[in-house]
Amino acid sequence: MLKKIALLLLFALPISLMAQETKLGHINSQEILTLMPERATIEKTIQDLQSQWENELSKMREEYNGKIKEYQEKQATMPESIKQARQAEIVEIEQRITTFNQTASTDLQKKQQELFAPVIEKVKKAINEVGAENKYLYIFDLSSQSIIYQSPNSNDVTALVKKKLGLK
Repeated sequence: MLKKIALLLLFALPISLMAQETKLGHINSQEILTLMPERATIEKTIQDLQSQWENELSKMREEYNGKIKEYQEKQATMPESIKQARQAEIVEIEQRITTFNQTASTDLQKKQQELFAPVIEKVKKAINEVGAENKYLYIFDLSSQSIIYQSPNSNDVTALVKKKLGLK
């Protein structure tokens, strides 16, 4: 009986040691980012910038609507050359509005990325520190469905898979 218990412990010990070495964890980075104190300031900055863009866009639309109204009211009495000039003005304003809208959207995205970059770095650094301190092999991010931390002790099996597939 004593031999059986000793034998069982002998076999169970390596398995328990392996289980201790293979520590996996997960986080939700979106939840963490929403709780960061810097978020409120960043969102306020983005909202202010967005309001500026919207105000400018509103002015452009007012100009556009004014030109259309003026054109519609006077088109019956306008000479053909003036009609064409007014139509060209309206088309040019439409193009400016479209370009402005696209530029504003792109600029807002860039600004948001620029402002959030240090916060994201701060979160990544904390995740890496937690992973190293607590000896995690991997930490998965549920919000992006990706690995956000990988221990230097993890095994890359790419070469083995290439070999199995006969790839060089």
